[in-house]
Amino acid sequence: MKEVPVDEALGMTLAYDTTLVTKEGASVLLQRGRKLTAIDMERLKDSGVYSVRVEDGADSGDVLFEWEITSTIARSIVDTESITIVQGRQGASKLYSSKPGLLEVNVQALVDFNLNQKVLLITRDRLHAVGLNDFIGTVEVIPFSMQRSEVERLTSASRPIISITPFKYRNVGVVITGTEIYEGRKGDLYYDLVKGKCARYGWNLVYKEIVPDDEKRIEAGIRKAIDAGSEALIVTGGMSVDPTDRTPIAIANLGANIIAYGVPIKPTTMTVVAELGAIPILGVSAGGIYYSDFSSIDLLFTRLMAGMKLTRGEIAALGHGGILYNFKAV
Repeated sequence: MKEVPVDEALGMTLAYDTTLVTKEGASVLLQRGRKLTAIDMERLKDSGVYSVRVEDGADSGDVLFEWEITSTIARSIVDTESITIVQGRQGASKLYSSKPGLLEVNVQALVDFNLNQKVLLITRDRLHAVGLNDFIGTVEVIPFSMQRSEVERLTSASRPIISITPFKYRNVGVVITGTEIYEGRKGDLYYDLVKGKCARYGWNLVYKEIVPDDEKRIEAGIRKAIDAGSEALIVTGGMSVDPTDRTPIAIANLGANIIAYGVPIKPTTMTVVAELGAIPILGVSAGGIYYSDFSSIDLLFTRLMAGMKLTRGEIAALGHGGILYNFKAV
């Protein structure tokens, strides 16, 4: 590989991906391996590139280049049984979930790794819930090349740093509360939403019932959902302080352990987290309909589905960062 002026590169083979940056974002202008044409040379100069690296047939020896570095290191720092590595362009390898579950990150190990300042691991938050083939992170290299010995040092520490913890439970039941829905005065909007969440996270929706705002009917619906094979339950609506809102009362009447009634997140603050024996229960307010893309279902129910035992302290700590990305203050 050698560097030459663009004006002298006609017919030569490009040895790396060149980058085009516009207000729409960054993309690959010309890909590695392309034989440069006169039009290519003008496009390069239009994008501010006046010298390029081209292939010269020389053996790189102990030097690794950006497209080799990230894939090599990625294989050493991620759990390849739960994460798929896709070698990208421009010195990056993208990471995708190969199974639904919760993203597990050894945060201190990530910090220690990133202190090398040449190759960086960038991920979503720890315990972020993912479906199949979700983008969860990237491994990116800053310099164009590194000595092989440097790369080997970065692959030698204890690994993996990130992995996917699969969901423990699969079968979900939903009890939809609301006298106005039960009487047909208003259409239900929650069932399709929950059904979509189940499809995204690889769960089976095994039971559905609409019940009025009556604690006895809600209790009966929850029992029937459990009898139908539900390993975890979502109960929607009736979560506020109006006299007709009976869902928290019904959950408590069943003898469930109420871990939290009200969680410090926005949206869906009016959420109940409970356990009825070994059965996790999430009661979620109607606000989850408006904030259908992300709510306590995605943040908390996914953790319950992974078998996590949430404590009051852990839930209280959610207030730090509890304004979720989709919340709209009015």
